[in-house]
Amino acid sequence: MGVQVNSSISDEAMAKLPFWVTPPGETDGFLIVVGLLLVIVLLGFGALYFTVQAIPDRMAAGAHKVQMQLVGVLGLISLFTLNNAFWIAAILIAAVPLHEIFPLKPEVDVSESHDA
Repeated sequence: MGVQVNSSISDEAMAKLPFWVTPPGETDGFLIVVGLLLVIVLLGFGALYFTVQAIPDRMAAGAHKVQMQLVGVLGLISLFTLNNAFWIAAILIAAVPLHEIFPLKPEVDVSESHDA
């Protein structure tokens, strides 16, 4: 009842074929290895991409709440739009302490506060 495949290639010719050529009816091991390698490489590059993408958030971890939110929003915008300018802006904002550049409360001189 089984179907027999007539091979047009002789045994001598099959012996001279490279290792990746699979005889008829057998599992293609090279295809499986390359497929698994492709999946592993894609997962590795994805993990690397998201690790690099999180650098501004990690840099701004100890900053003020507004600065952390601004860096997070710029990171998300750069992630979804694939625009590197937003990621660079997030890195710059995370690197510079904004509360020193734009103070929320004006500094009061101690000598002026004690009027006697």
